[in-house]
Amino acid sequence: MNNHNTNYTYGQINSRDILAEPSYQRNVDYGRVKNIVSNFNASLVNPVKVSKRDGKYYVFDGQHTLAALKMKNGNKDLMVECKIYRDLTLEEEARLFAQQNGISRAVKASAKMKALYASGDVDMVELYSLINGIGITFDFRAGKGHGRLIAYATIYKIFKCTYKNDFVSILEIIRDAWGGAAESYSKEILSGMHIFYTIYKENVDRKKAISQFSKVSPLAIIREGKAYKDGGDKRFARQLVYTYNAKLRTGRLNDYDLEK
Repeated sequence: MNNHNTNYTYGQINSRDILAEPSYQRNVDYGRVKNIVSNFNASLVNPVKVSKRDGKYYVFDGQHTLAALKMKNGNKDLMVECKIYRDLTLEEEARLFAQQNGISRAVKASAKMKALYASGDVDMVELYSLINGIGITFDFRAGKGHGRLIAYATIYKIFKCTYKNDFVSILEIIRDAWGGAAESYSKEILSGMHIFYTIYKENVDRKKAISQFSKVSPLAIIREGKAYKDGGDKRFARQLVYTYNAKLRTGRLNDYDLEK
């Protein structure tokens, strides 16, 4: 990205002329807006950051501030103090949105990842392609659903520390064992399966793993894992080992390998 962050000025813009870019911007959380309004302190309001692109103004930092100011004004448009950036491309706006930090509330993982994807981030584009390429929905939206993966921070962490073939295998086993059940894409199952596969992949019969896991609901695995207070994500990997080994006479996995 070019260093455009010094090419800005301050000025007032009518709120009706400030747009949100849907390719990277998240929806307004009106619960949060009401909270801002109820605790409003004019001296703490930062200028809304906007990008002037193609003759229009796009907000990339301060969307909720903008909505709160309008709400305080009886939901009528008003002049708003803005920090106006120029010469940014859509991709550069998205990257600035993803990288924003400071005293404002941290941007949700899904919104950051959506912004990085819109900016053409190489890792995010590959992650998106890999997951959707095997029939799992990965679209940066909130809300559980059949076949949808929404544990965004967890799956990104796994992606960054796993070989591509192993990453795909982990997700394919989950997909085929539970048929896209929403709970199977929870952070507990994803993290547990990552540990399970990383440790045992040389000894695991894939067909057997899918068959064995399909006999136990992911919610049961999560519940049994949470019964142990200590152990972190290994608690869920251990439940997967128990599930894999159930009623097997040969080819059993050694759960002591989890403690190494």
